[in-house]
Amino acid sequence: MSPVAAGPARVSLLRYSPALILFAIVVADARQLSDPDLWGHVLWGRELLAHGSLPRGNPYSYSAPGFLWLRHEWLSEVLMAAMFDKFGPFGLKLLKFTCTAGTICFIVLAESEAVAPAFVQAAILLVVALILAPVMQFRPQLFDFIALAAIIALLTRHNWRGSAPLWVAIPIVAVWSNLHGGFFIGLVAMGVYAATTVVSDILAGHGPRRGLGIIAITAAAAASTLCTFLIPPARDTWYTLIHSILNPMTHYAIVDWKPLIATLTTAQSGSIERKYFVVVLFFFAAAVVSVVLTPKGGDTTLVAVAAVMLAAAFAAVRNIPIAAIAIAPVLANHLGLLLRPREATAAARAASVRAMPRAGRLVIEILIAVVAIGFARHSGILSPGIDASDNPADAVNFMNNHRFTRNVLTQYSWGQYVIWHGAPGMKVFIDSRYDLAYPPAVIRDYLDLANNMAGGSHTLAAYPHDFVLIERDSPAVKLMDSRRDWRLIYGDDKARLYARADSPAARLEGVPFAGTARPAMFP
Repeated sequence: MSPVAAGPARVSLLRYSPALILFAIVVADARQLSDPDLWGHVLWGRELLAHGSLPRGNPYSYSAPGFLWLRHEWLSEVLMAAMFDKFGPFGLKLLKFTCTAGTICFIVLAESEAVAPAFVQAAILLVVALILAPVMQFRPQLFDFIALAAIIALLTRHNWRGSAPLWVAIPIVAVWSNLHGGFFIGLVAMGVYAATTVVSDILAGHGPRRGLGIIAITAAAAASTLCTFLIPPARDTWYTLIHSILNPMTHYAIVDWKPLIATLTTAQSGSIERKYFVVVLFFFAAAVVSVVLTPKGGDTTLVAVAAVMLAAAFAAVRNIPIAAIAIAPVLANHLGLLLRPREATAAARAASVRAMPRAGRLVIEILIAVVAIGFARHSGILSPGIDASDNPADAVNFMNNHRFTRNVLTQYSWGQYVIWHGAPGMKVFIDSRYDLAYPPAVIRDYLDLANNMAGGSHTLAAYPHDFVLIERDSPAVKLMDSRRDWRLIYGDDKARLYARADSPAARLEGVPFAGTARPAMFP
């Protein structure tokens, strides 16, 4: 029997320090900025609630109105719309906080199965919370993290206790597949765990029966995703997943689909982004070193799962959080073995938990809770609104005030903001649905213009644009300012709005108007 399995005593932070868990939750939930997709998620969730379906084409766009619109997160959008309509922006913040809290609590449960010292679990939990903070956004990916954390908790329990209700993964994946395409990573975790169990049991002379049972559960979980195809918006689930993974343009143009090392090397020196990736790499390195130094940790199956997730994180930075979730219990186990004397008994470990007087622990818990609440207030978790200051609020208000509708070529990250505030009169060239709603030709043409490449002039000539709305510092500004057939009609500290030189908008008295970009809030 392995050293990990020898002692029955387990320390759970849920009992040892609930206040520290609260602090980890508010750290992970600290990012309170709107996401470019937020407006679309709420809008399309409303349409689903009102009509029960969405159009198969793309009625919000003039560049690809007939292109097949792929949807794989309809249930997330329904939940987001329902929470927003019932409680306003606070409802979205509550939904986000709930998903974050659930993710952190499942990580705590997974760590507690490793029989690691409390301080080891606490340190790892806080680092994982820090890694999760940038990606806990108002997006359906929130459900990926909580669902994966739940499955990892089930697998850790099964690994160290010998049994767990793994069948629960079937309804989890069934619901998850309607929330976001990331359900696939849950199936990967289950499949890797099952395959490693089969190999390990055969090598140990126990036969493959136990692992085959887990394979059957994994297959049933995968089959459960097919049942959701009876719901019209969900029939795109697997096709959308495969399309996104195999589309090379996605990996080229979308930052969070790029490899970890490439993203680190291109990040600006001294930036928060670079520091974040350095922390991530140190966390990954600590996990690898701890496993190498203590190879007999009794968790070969979990190490295999963590290794696959780690490889996925290096392949695309969007997978960093799933790797951190899978690695947490493995690192807790092996770091605990490194820091704890091998001869320590279960009684000694349990005694260390009770070493501090109850009154002293209560005081510390209160202090941690006060710090957590203070941090929540400072980060905006407890404030009523959602910061949307990255969007061209004043420029769009200018357009609406002058009743400028029709076709707007706006940048990728502003598309859904324009749709929310201008549809159905305004249609956009592109938005952050990207390849799920636009063909490769449109995406290439947009990138040519946005990056001021040779094809930018073609993009302006090939489509019926009425307005161009871009960032003040966009490379495309140079192209637009050089064009005689386009005229700047509005500018502020954030955005520049152009109209065709022969249009009524370009002949308004006083153009170009100078505005001031004021802080904006969702919606």
